[in-house]
Formats: sequence, C-alpha cells, structure tokens
Amino acid sequence: MTNLLTSCSLKNDSLALYDYLGKSTVPELPDIFVLARSMDKALRNRQVDDATVNQPKCLNVSPRRFVNQVKGRHFVGFRQRGKWILSDLDGDWVVALNLGMGGEIRLHAEDETPEAKREKVIFRLDNGQQVWIHHWWFGHVHLVPRGRVDSHPQIGHLGPEPLADDFTVDDLRQMLEGKRGWIKKYLLDQSFIAGIGNVYVQDMLWYARLHPKRTADSLTRQEIEGLYRAIRGVLNEGIRYGGGPGEQDIWGKKGLYQEHFRVGYKTGKACPECGTIVEELRVGSTTSYICPHCQV
Repeated sequence: MTNLLTSCSLKNDSLALYDYLGKSTVPELPDIFVLARSMDKALRNRQVDDATVNQPKCLNVSPRRFVNQVKGRHFVGFRQRGKWILSDLDGDWVVALNLGMGGEIRLHAEDETPEAKREKVIFRLDNGQQVWIHHWWFGHVHLVPRGRVDSHPQIGHLGPEPLADDFTVDDLRQMLEGKRGWIKKYLLDQSFIAGIGNVYVQDMLWYARLHPKRTADSLTRQEIEGLYRAIRGVLNEGIRYGGGPGEQDIWGKKGLYQEHFRVGYKTGKACPECGTIVEELRVGSTTSYICPHCQV
C-alpha cells in the first residue's frame, strides 16, 4: 500500500478545485482541529469585553442572555469535538461553535468594521482585537452549561472521535458488526463516528482499497484493520497540511490538503497506485471518486 504521507501534487488544479468546492462544503475534523488549535493560541486567557449578535437564530439562548453570560469572561481553552469547536469560559459556560456550511472564524484588528449582514456574532476582546464568526448555512453559536456538553442535543449524539487514543481497531470492528449498509454511509454518519465528511472519506476508502458501496458486514478482519489505519492516517494528514480546500485558521492561513489528494476530486486522472483512470459515481446523496481497479 502506498505510504499515507506520500503525496501527489495537484498545485496546478488547486484553484480549479477550490472553485469547484468553493465554500459549499462543511468543515470536517482536520479543518476544525486546525481552527480550534489556532484559536487556542490566539485567544486563550483573553477576556470578552463585549459581544454583538447579528443573527439571533444561530443561538440557543436569547441574544441578551448570550451577551450577558459571555461579557467579562475569559476564554480558558479551545478543543475540537466532531465538527464542533468547544471553548471553555471561566465560570459556568462553554461556547459551542459549529460553522455549518461556508463558515469562517477570523481574528480582526480593533479598527476594522464588520459587515452586519455577513458576520453573525462578534466578540470584542480586552486587547482591542475582534473575533468575527460567519457562516452561510446551518451554523450555530451555542451556550452550554459546563459539565453538560454530553447532554447537548447535537453534540451529545456524536459517535466516537476517530483520533482519540482510546479509539481502537477493535472498537471499529465492534461498531461495524452486523451492519448491512454501505461502508461510506457509516463513515459519514456523525452518530456512528464523528468528524468525517465527503472530502476526507474519498482517500480513506482508497487507502483501505474499499469500494464505497461495499456493505459493512462484508469486510474481513484484515480489511477493517486497513480501514482503521486509513481513517487515522488521512485525518492526521489533513491536520498536517492545515486542513482542506477553502478552510483557514483564525489568521486566514489556508489549508493545503487538496494538493495531496490521491483519488478524491480527480475524475479522469490516473490512480497513483495502478494508473487506472479515476471514476466518479453517486453513492446515495453524495459523490464518490474511486479507482475501479484498486477499490472493489
């Protein structure tokens, strides 16, 4: 099997790929991990002097309550959970952020003016900087009582973290036992396993040499072991390259994972392993990119 850290350059196609995907994708585990890590570096121990809510429907509490609870609080730290960013505040609350589709979180200078129609929530910090939170569709900025994150109606139903130290190949094997649906369906199900989406799943299945329409109960013990390695390898590679197409950290540094795709979004190009032309097919409501020779 090709080494997971071996990459093929797509630099000539990066702009075209970004135009194709645009910001229509939902950030996935590596993208959220990178963003949360950058937020932790930039915002840890910063105090929220004030907050503005321009889109109340993205909240789970009233705008007045939200502002009252975050004002004067410090960001204690940031972490990733599935496709969510969790920020502990000193006191009784956790801010839970989900960027939905087309989301961004950026750090801005004191003298910059946010566009009210675009920026959904704005934090003004004690050092004069601002954090602007934007999302195009389905984004959330929630307040969750500390110690009750697992009871949150969305976060509480997430499956295991695939990069967690205690997530083992035996766990994956037990999770797949008796499952008769397509393997890709389960990998994209956030209640089954958290954080994987249609961008990173492409090369996971290629590395594992699995067709996305293979039924989960048809996988051998060896194939499940290969899938486990592929899941963790691709997610770590996405983090290593700073996230995927269209994704950026809090300072606006762009992810480069798309320059290292193996078969994902490479319809009509040669498989890097065998040279067979990569094909595109529909799997349920999603598009898949496969090598018809390597993935059976």
